[in-house]
Amino acid sequence: MGEQSSGKFAWIGDEDSPFPGSADIENCNRENCSVILISGNKDPDRVLEIVRNRCGSEIPWLVYGSDENMEGWLNAGAAGFLPVGTSRETIQAALHGISKLFGNARNRNPLSGLPGNIAIASRLKSDVLEKHGLAAYFDISGFKPFNDYYGFSRGDAVLRSLAAILTENLSEYFVGHVGGDDFVAIGEGIDFEESVKRATRIFNGRAGGFYSGKDNAAGGIEALDRSGEFRFYPVMDITVSIVDGAECSSVEQLARRAGLEKKRLKGELLPDTVASFLSGGDGIPEYQDFREWLRNSEPDTLQIKALIESAGILGDTKMTTCLIEILKKEKDHKIRKSAARALGNVAGQDSAEALKTALKDGNVHVRTAATMALPFVLGAEAGAFLKDAVNDRSTWVRRAALRGLGISGWQGATGILRCELEKKGDEGYWLNRSQELAAALEGAAFLGDPLLADAVANILRENTGVPKETVWKTLLTLGSQVCVDEMLKAVESGEYFDIIRQLDSFDPCGLTFESVEKLESDLTGLNLRRGTDRIEILKFLGRVPGGASGDILKWLLDNIEKTDDPHEFEALLETMISREVAPRGYDLARIVDRTAKNRLKLTRKGIVSMLRWASTGKYSLSKIYLEKLLRHDSREIRNAAARTVVSLARKQTEPQKK
Repeated sequence: MGEQSSGKFAWIGDEDSPFPGSADIENCNRENCSVILISGNKDPDRVLEIVRNRCGSEIPWLVYGSDENMEGWLNAGAAGFLPVGTSRETIQAALHGISKLFGNARNRNPLSGLPGNIAIASRLKSDVLEKHGLAAYFDISGFKPFNDYYGFSRGDAVLRSLAAILTENLSEYFVGHVGGDDFVAIGEGIDFEESVKRATRIFNGRAGGFYSGKDNAAGGIEALDRSGEFRFYPVMDITVSIVDGAECSSVEQLARRAGLEKKRLKGELLPDTVASFLSGGDGIPEYQDFREWLRNSEPDTLQIKALIESAGILGDTKMTTCLIEILKKEKDHKIRKSAARALGNVAGQDSAEALKTALKDGNVHVRTAATMALPFVLGAEAGAFLKDAVNDRSTWVRRAALRGLGISGWQGATGILRCELEKKGDEGYWLNRSQELAAALEGAAFLGDPLLADAVANILRENTGVPKETVWKTLLTLGSQVCVDEMLKAVESGEYFDIIRQLDSFDPCGLTFESVEKLESDLTGLNLRRGTDRIEILKFLGRVPGGASGDILKWLLDNIEKTDDPHEFEALLETMISREVAPRGYDLARIVDRTAKNRLKLTRKGIVSMLRWASTGKYSLSKIYLEKLLRHDSREIRNAAARTVVSLARKQTEPQKK
């Protein structure tokens, strides 16, 4: 029984179990129970409550009882009915059959009906890792943008089509569905590889049929990417990676090899690592491997540094032990410095002790690199060590420590950074002082503690040698009422350009209504010549929480009439939406009229924004204009127009329902 079932067969009944080896329901759960047989003499409602509480609704159950109760039990959800007197052998065979049937169903992908990850992993292990089989990994290039563009229903149709093609053309081999657009086939020999190629050709030939006529003719779709910009995505096709199990000890390693092969086929740079280069495979290199490379290749110092720092850039965790030994043993300080930098980028806690020791290295460059690395490795725990580094004899180390304190988020960082921000200008060499002050400002911005805002604000009034743009960036990042007061003073005095350039760093949330209202009023009252500056103001207004009212409401609506720059108009529409400003009856008509007369040219993104804004109100766009947009070449515009039609239609019927 254990060989045929994934769990126990349980019996629920007051009488003796009709089959041997049955388990007590009290000892079963959804992990170890495969099928339950219930006595027909029990009360259905009470028994089913016990089953669901212990095993959940996914465990199948059958009933052993008299024929007159059969219909009632089957209606209650029984997977089968066994009449009293059924032989033990027949009962056990029925339980095994139900267990296997439900087990197969649970292990199949519900969309494609193909075996899922459990079956795939088992076959990969038995046929590829332990024998000489091949695994073909299928991936649909361009599926995600297609799915986003046309919707999940059509995306599911693509996956079902691929599943059918693979099943038909690889009928003699195992085919599984990992999930999403990832499929796997397992087989061996030339015939298997030819079958894979045939299935690929068939899908690639059919792929264009899933697109609209215009998109298919254009060779793909133009859709908004995650940054909100339009991008062209070619018609989908399949990339297939065929790999064997040589030198792979796990299913995960096999999948990684397939991923590398896929990148190679697509012409992408393989994600090679320094560890694989030095170890000659997937091993973890030791210090002697590094020294052997030096002896054999005789690289110059720049090449050595480049290789070491590449390990950090690639996040090569397998290099950690080797990098630690390089930091400890290499005589050339330039190489030790690169090792410290790389350990900071890898950010593994295993390197903490080595970096702490390097804080006392005799070379300033090594100490600086270790100081920069420590907050990434230890987080807040690095604060106590960075506190001492602030008093290092080298300005380079001191600067790295001040920045690192902010990155670490250590509780004591606020006090130390405040002392640095409030130091008088005559303390130490002037150039060092200004650069260390700039580092302290960076540290304060990283830390984000509003309690430092007053110390930063005081620097604005002093000739510290630090560009005011840098000071403003820190102050705006910190926020608080102190920041707002300084912003208002700067706007009133006409010294507001540094503020506008850094305005995206300022978060207006959490400020008093009066403060934000005054700031909005002053910023919108500026006579700005550059459109980029006006766009930054609009983006700021869009981040202010709550709806717009009073003067700001009027200012926004007035600008709908005046603004003719397409990018500025786009930003204005987005601000209207975020501040809950609905269009008036004539706003939409005038926009359409201006575009028709070429007095306003909207980008595609601008048209989408305009339609979104229109859907927030109760007034419709002209039917002719909407019909034009519903047939636009851009699907984003067609979708936005369709949503606007539905939204406005819904709002027009709401008064009638009342």
